[in-house]
Amino acid sequence: MPNFLFEETRIYFEDYGTGIPIIFIHPPAMGRKVFHFQAQLSNRFRVILPDLSGHGDSIGPYRDVSINGYAQEIKELIEHLEISKAVVCGYSSGGLIALEFALSFPHQTSAVILASGFPEVKSLALKYEHIMGMYFVKKFPHMLAKLITNSHIRDKSLRNEMYEHMLKTDRKTWFQFYEESLHYSCVERLHLLEFPLCLLYGSRDFATQNIKIFKKKTTFQLAIIKNVAHQIPTKKWEHFNQLIVDFLNEQLNEINETSHN
Repeated sequence: MPNFLFEETRIYFEDYGTGIPIIFIHPPAMGRKVFHFQAQLSNRFRVILPDLSGHGDSIGPYRDVSINGYAQEIKELIEHLEISKAVVCGYSSGGLIALEFALSFPHQTSAVILASGFPEVKSLALKYEHIMGMYFVKKFPHMLAKLITNSHIRDKSLRNEMYEHMLKTDRKTWFQFYEESLHYSCVERLHLLEFPLCLLYGSRDFATQNIKIFKKKTTFQLAIIKNVAHQIPTKKWEHFNQLIVDFLNEQLNEINETSHN
């Protein structure tokens, strides 16, 4: 599997296809396996699926976790691959990293796609989810991994694969990713986004408050996927993937001219 060295940690990633590069950024502990179904987008785009440091196969010496630090990690990945610009797609808390990357490195960003994403943990439900995540990481990490995988994947074999991948996560990293997400906010910088933004939510997700925040600060394209809550990349992956295709075809034809693959 391709990898590169970043601050004493080998960052492992999967790299499929050619064309417009899309880097998918996972939430705490889930690693690249949560984007199993997005690998199929490689028939149209270049799909890059990293394990962030402390997750999955990217295990090295422990270091403090921060959203800024993970954004820097994505920057190093892009430069390692000699890509001039990329689309960043973050799922759930991974969307915070996608937003921070785009705001910190706009010259390396083509577009941002947020899957069940948010610019800060605002609602009580989301705060509770993060606080309970921190508690379970400390007390019952195996149970938490089982709960998360069961809520995302129906296929038993794939579910077990994701479960085993989650258990590779460094526990301190897992806890601190939740903690950093809980206290991060880029709301006051959203107006600085200079490129297409796509927001994708499930109809059963608690997304209304997040959409209102984005509406006050920036422009975006919105799509709601019916009959699903938070887990749109796995439970409604065909619809999710098609929305990505439609968005990029509509907004980003010029990327082919500016991205080096």
